[in-house]
Amino acid sequence: MEPWIPITLVAALTQTSRTAIQRHMKGQLGDYGASAIRFIYAVPFAWVWFLAVWVSSNQNIPVFDLEFALWSIVGGVSQIFFTVFLIKLFSYKNFLVGVALSKFEVLLAAIIEASFFSAIISTQFSISIAVGIISMLFLSLRTNIFTWTELRSSLYSKSTILGLLSATSLAVSVVSFRTAINTFSDTDFVFRASVTAAIVIVGQALGLIVFLYISRRTELKAAFTLWKPGMAAGFLGAVSTAAWFSAFALQRAAPVRAVGQSELLFALAFTVFVFHQRLTKVELVGVFLLIGSILLVILN
Repeated sequence: MEPWIPITLVAALTQTSRTAIQRHMKGQLGDYGASAIRFIYAVPFAWVWFLAVWVSSNQNIPVFDLEFALWSIVGGVSQIFFTVFLIKLFSYKNFLVGVALSKFEVLLAAIIEASFFSAIISTQFSISIAVGIISMLFLSLRTNIFTWTELRSSLYSKSTILGLLSATSLAVSVVSFRTAINTFSDTDFVFRASVTAAIVIVGQALGLIVFLYISRRTELKAAFTLWKPGMAAGFLGAVSTAAWFSAFALQRAAPVRAVGQSELLFALAFTVFVFHQRLTKVELVGVFLLIGSILLVILN
């Protein structure tokens, strides 16, 4: 087995585990406190990763320009919005469906790149978007019955709106971070990624601390009091980020993202065995349709 495959599986598993911790802690921390621990406690681990890469690669710190700053800010803010929307979504949908709805990021990111970065739209890509829309219809349903009345009311539900907002925010952050990382052209990918992650995470953590101090001090206090699950979330987030970028450094993006869809299978296991939530047949059909549509985009 090529090394990038197990590395990608580790990335998907740790990412799902971190999200599961946040979902579990939302009752004690609130939506914003549970969102914040991902960023606050990831700071030391992100910097350890960056320093390790820097020392081992012996490369010079790149020069930061305005373009890098702007894309990093857009990506950082969008990632915070994604996290908050996703945590809120868990109040309306089970863990698997919540994660699945956020995975529309792959489709939306492809659409954004096609619209603003002149990426070519092929027939296969068009089919994948159509399948993705159908899967969205299944995942939006609130019951196990597919009727036009139920579909119409479900499309305007809070869960569907939060799912789309979550996926859109994640798509914007992915495209923005990718652009920010690529503003450094004279260093290798992993080093550029580690520098970007270390800088952005500090801004995200400080921004959330200030926001919570002003508007939700109870959640901020709880986030610092319950530091053990926070450290676990931060550690898993840092491992996930390092694993993703390592996989991308070893293999093309498409195969890595394809194997990365195993995140939905891990989410299925967490949903059934950890959170003991029931899944409907409609939800399972929607999830597998979504996996198919994403693979069509990735392997295009």
